[in-house]
Amino acid sequence: MEKLKLDIKALQSMQRFGDELEIAIRKIQSEIADFEVIRDAKDCIGRHWYGMRCRVNGKETGVSLYLHIGLIYFPATKYGLMVELDEQNNGGVYRAVLDHIRENPAYVINRDEKEYFKLFLPDDKFEAISAKEGTEQVQMLGEFVRNAGEEMVKAASKEGFSVTYSQMDDARNLCFAFDKALTEARGEKSEVTVNYADKDNFGQYASGYRYYLKDKNGKVSFYAYFGAIFSYKKQPCGIFAEIDWFSNQEEFDKVYENIAESSWYVLSTKEPRFVKLFMTDELTEKFNQAEYDEQIDILKEFVKNCNDNMINAWEKGEK
Repeated sequence: MEKLKLDIKALQSMQRFGDELEIAIRKIQSEIADFEVIRDAKDCIGRHWYGMRCRVNGKETGVSLYLHIGLIYFPATKYGLMVELDEQNNGGVYRAVLDHIRENPAYVINRDEKEYFKLFLPDDKFEAISAKEGTEQVQMLGEFVRNAGEEMVKAASKEGFSVTYSQMDDARNLCFAFDKALTEARGEKSEVTVNYADKDNFGQYASGYRYYLKDKNGKVSFYAYFGAIFSYKKQPCGIFAEIDWFSNQEEFDKVYENIAESSWYVLSTKEPRFVKLFMTDELTEKFNQAEYDEQIDILKEFVKNCNDNMINAWEKGEK
C-alpha cells in the first residue's frame, strides 16, 4: 500500500469543484437538451468518485439520459473528469449511444468498461482547467458537460427500428384481446361500454379502446382507456387502464385523490391530469407465459379490478 497523506486543501478543492460543477450545469443553455442537476442522489460521491447526477432530456427527441458527472480516480480505470452513462439506469438508450456517438475534440471516448460508457475531458484541458480562476473554470466545465450531453442525446436519437411480421401479428392480436376483455369483464361495481368510433383508440404509442366506465347505480360515468402504451420516449410502459382530467373534468379529482394501491396494478400519477394503472411486472410475466384462454382471463380480471377501484375511489371522494 502507498503511504497515506492527508491533504486538507486538496479535499477542500474537491468540494469547490463540486460547487462549481453544479453552477456550470445550471448555467448551460442548449437548443438540443435541458440539463437538470441531481446533487442529492446517494451515488453521487463514493470512495473513488466525486460528482453529481444529471438528467439530460432531449428537447425535440424526448430522449432522457441519467448521467453521472464528476471526477473518477480508481487505479483499474482511467483517471479524470468524466460524463458517464451507465447501462443499468439507461437500458433503453445505452446501446444506441455506444454505437452512434461521434468523435469530438471536446472529449475522449472511453469504452473500457462493459456496463459504463464515459466521455472524458482531454488530459491537456484537465490540466489547464485547474490553473484557471473560478469564473473561467465554470465556463470550461459547462462547455464540456454541454458538448458531452448534447452528443449523447444525438447518438441516442439515432436508434433505428426493428419490426418483424410476427410482431405485427402480436400487436393486432393484442388489440382483439383488449376488446374481448373489456366487453366480457364483469365488475362488481362497474359497467363498460366501448366506443369503437373514437379516433384516439389507436395512436402513435398506444393501442386500445376508449370506453364509458359507469357505476352500477348510474350515478357517475367516466370516459376511460384500456390497452397498451409503449412510448420509447417516456416511462412507464405496458398494459394499463386510465382516466384523464380532460375527458372527466368534473369528477376526475375524486378519483385522483382517492385511488388505492392494488396487487393487480402499479399506480402512476406522475402526470397531474392522469390516473394510470399499469399491470405489474409479475402479472405481465405471467401473462406472457400463459396460454391464450388464461391470458384473456388475466386481462379480464385486470381491467375489472382497475374499473372497480376507480369507481371505489370516486365513491370515497363523494363521501
